[in-house]
Amino acid sequence: MEVHRALRVVVSFIFLIIRSALAQQLPLSSGIERSALLDLRSSLGITAKNWPIKSDPCSSWTGIECRNGSVIGINVSGFRGTRGGGLNRRFAVDALANLTLLASFNSSGFALPGSIPDWFGQRLSALQVLDLRSCSVIGPIPPSIGNLTGLNSLYLSGNSLTGIIPSALGQLSGLSVLDVSRNLLTGSVPDTFSSLGNLTQLDLSSNYLSGSIPPGLGDLSNLQFLNLSNNSLAAYIPNEVGNLSQLIELDLSSNSLSGSLPVDLGGLRNLQFVVLSGNKFDGALPEMLWAMPKLQFLDVSGNNFAGVLPNFSSNANVSEALFNLSNNLFYGDLVSLPGKFRLIDLSGNYLQGMVPNDTQNNANVTGNCLQTVQNQRSLEDCRLFYAERGLTFDNFGYPDSVQPPSPGTASESNKRLIFILAGVSGGLRAF
Repeated sequence: MEVHRALRVVVSFIFLIIRSALAQQLPLSSGIERSALLDLRSSLGITAKNWPIKSDPCSSWTGIECRNGSVIGINVSGFRGTRGGGLNRRFAVDALANLTLLASFNSSGFALPGSIPDWFGQRLSALQVLDLRSCSVIGPIPPSIGNLTGLNSLYLSGNSLTGIIPSALGQLSGLSVLDVSRNLLTGSVPDTFSSLGNLTQLDLSSNYLSGSIPPGLGDLSNLQFLNLSNNSLAAYIPNEVGNLSQLIELDLSSNSLSGSLPVDLGGLRNLQFVVLSGNKFDGALPEMLWAMPKLQFLDVSGNNFAGVLPNFSSNANVSEALFNLSNNLFYGDLVSLPGKFRLIDLSGNYLQGMVPNDTQNNANVTGNCLQTVQNQRSLEDCRLFYAERGLTFDNFGYPDSVQPPSPGTASESNKRLIFILAGVSGGLRAF
């Protein structure tokens, strides 16, 4: 009996696979949809190589996906249009309105100069994926996009979109990826984004967004990648960001954020990449930040962080990490760093004392107040910094009555470390 039951399950499974394959191989059955595709072919200047006019679109047209004889997907990414189409092309996709079962439209890298039509959010109710990356799109994001409640991926990056981010996008409760980076968007981050509970990637970087980071972003329990860099965001990082337990990458660099870092940030056990450079943060770095077990890259350069360096030994994984703590206000003795530490940039601070022998090949320490190291700050600069804070300065290891020699130029090894760390910081993945 069990054998027969197992056999029936296997046969049923095979039948489903065959039926699914046949459904995808059925020819286009709707004359309206065929006419719509031909109109789209003409308006976009799609070549006969990709869409041969006398062939069945479901079986022969590149980038066309069908199911049960209906079009459910169009992908023209990477296509090269005809010469005439390239000269006259615009956001001429009105024919899509007649493809009522269309679930995916990908035109990334294929120029569609013009604005996204308002009817997109009214007529394409089955849409799940909309990819318009680097399509030369201009104008505002239509609020009607918020009506596409089945949408799970929205890519609009690398265009010239203007205006605000519509709060109506917060209605897309099934959205997993939202990328509107590298545009000309203004206004604030919508508070309604707190309703996007399925979001795993949020990239609003390289726009002109202002205001503060909404505390409601801390409600996005599935968020793994958050990039708000290169905007004009101000105020502080809300404590609620510490609730993002699934977060892997956090990039808030090049804004005007200030204040101290939330202590709860150190409790994000999955965090691997943290970029907070180019802001106005101050205070000490939370000790818990160094205890994150998966931390691989931390860049807090170009801020006003102060205090003594943390105890790196609290994290066994630190030996494989890259840290950029340059151009802050760290002071005190340079603690012994792990010998297997990959790279760390401590330049442009006010560290004093001797450099441990085991750190000279993996640490950039130029522009500090260290002894017997080239390219350090001037004596006056170091004395003034320590005096203003009521701290004792070691006078580069000389008695107070002795004038220390002027520091020399940067060593070749430190120049190499600067170059490597700069390359790593600029090469983080785009979400």
